[in-house]
Amino acid sequence: MNDDFGPTIDGIVIPETVILPPEVLRLMPWMTLAELKVTIAAVARLMQVGGAEPITLSEFEQLTGMDRKSVLAGIERAMTRGILARFEVTGYQGHVAHVYEMRVFIGGNFPPMTPLKDKLSQDDVNDSDSSKTSLNLTGESAKKSQSVSESQRKSDLVYRLRKIGIFPKTAAQLVAKNDLDRIERFLALYPIALRTKRADGPGWLVTAVINLDWDPDLEQADLEARLIGMQPQAEENQPIAVEAPRVLPAAVLKALRDIGWNGSTAEILESYAQNKRRVMGWLKWAATQPQEYQAARFFNGLRSGLPAPATPRRDPGRYVKGPLGKFIQH
Repeated sequence: MNDDFGPTIDGIVIPETVILPPEVLRLMPWMTLAELKVTIAAVARLMQVGGAEPITLSEFEQLTGMDRKSVLAGIERAMTRGILARFEVTGYQGHVAHVYEMRVFIGGNFPPMTPLKDKLSQDDVNDSDSSKTSLNLTGESAKKSQSVSESQRKSDLVYRLRKIGIFPKTAAQLVAKNDLDRIERFLALYPIALRTKRADGPGWLVTAVINLDWDPDLEQADLEARLIGMQPQAEENQPIAVEAPRVLPAAVLKALRDIGWNGSTAEILESYAQNKRRVMGWLKWAATQPQEYQAARFFNGLRSGLPAPATPRRDPGRYVKGPLGKFIQH
């Protein structure tokens, strides 16, 4: 195997069908087995029906059959090469963990591959490091010399859209097919839309960008009017403020423990204050998923801003085996 690290890229072009992206085939002479296996696992997760969920280290171990040390080595090379990106997830009591997903290239013709020999430090891929999120996928030296371009702006926009909960493929399509200034405008308005209850999730931003009938100037004026309407009345006639719950109810905390949640509840508490039914719906649905995926799928579903899927009805004969089980009343 060639000891030269090989080229770096700006992400993987998402194909229409589940195939191995051609960039991976071109990079194989420089890839280690661990790097190739984590890349294929990430491609499979991204392209599967109902997928596009980030992958944890434990899931990488299950998908590749490698131990954690080998998985970390493969992730380090894939991040340095530009294939994977890492995101922080705040969990129980403020603990920070990391999840990984494919970087998606935004642009026309694919840029030339540039060899890179510098290497990320172990701190950049250590899953227990909670002090920072390193998305320096081409090394510090390359980052300093990289000029700001339209391609970089698109990549930054995709990252910002991902941070508010928009799935990778949707974020990539938004940036590829819509005016970047328009996306910037609605991204700036999104926090105000959430505060004024104009939006209840990232679906509002997707609709606002795609639907050209939405004028960002008119939307901004409407949101500002809503903010004014939320201001307190005169001091002599001020209503009594109703505080949002400071802690989650015991039933919600128990449901979180049942699905294996061990992270921070701050974001869940904020969502619960806005829409209790949606939080309980996602908790109920997550409990029907495979045990190792319950917490992750609950969190991703909650962040999507969408209502939870319908929960399958329980089998009335679940406690009785045999052909006469359905005649037994429980």
